[in-house]
Amino acid sequence: MLKLHGLVISNYYNIVKLALLEKGFDFEEVHAAPSQEESFLAISPMGKIPVLEAREGFLSETSAILEFLEEINHEIPLLPEDHYARSKVRELMKVFELYIDLAIRPHIGAVFGWHELDESRVPASRALLEQGLAAVERMTCFEPYLLGREFSAADIYGYYTLDLAQVVAQHIFEQDIYSSMPGLTQWRDKIAARPLTRKVDAAAAEARSKLAKT
Repeated sequence: MLKLHGLVISNYYNIVKLALLEKGFDFEEVHAAPSQEESFLAISPMGKIPVLEAREGFLSETSAILEFLEEINHEIPLLPEDHYARSKVRELMKVFELYIDLAIRPHIGAVFGWHELDESRVPASRALLEQGLAAVERMTCFEPYLLGREFSAADIYGYYTLDLAQVVAQHIFEQDIYSSMPGLTQWRDKIAARPLTRKVDAAAAEARSKLAKT
């Protein structure tokens, strides 16, 4: 059985978790925080989560994990069959990773009270986020999913990236991401209403509630 190592409050963990559920895999969740301990670096070379444990060994980096899941289960695809369409999904996923998530990641700790806000980094982060959102708007169609009629890995990536970015943008940049792009709120609500998304989100909400009480 596959094992997913990580934290349910992590957006990248939940990207993989939802992909596993959508593709119908049986898997076990293993609580594990990011770590630079040698024992964890042995399974995740950068010490990051999530980590997928398979029969063959351990695999880290979210996009690589999704590719692996697609390779071992073609029956419920999250990537289109057409080669160009598959590449467009990967392209959009990379935009979410490098220009949305990377823009807000330095400020997550400040939003959740883990450390003070570094004001010096805010202008560059805001500019990168704006650039990333503009790219997403150019690339998407909302018909009804981000890249057309089929639900794909790009929708999973986008949902968990943009939801976290929305929280940070509202607190740090006083910006509402979802109102900035026509069709984005309706798309977000459609993904949130999927039964498996609700399952993942409920577990994450419960974990965040417990964390807030500690």
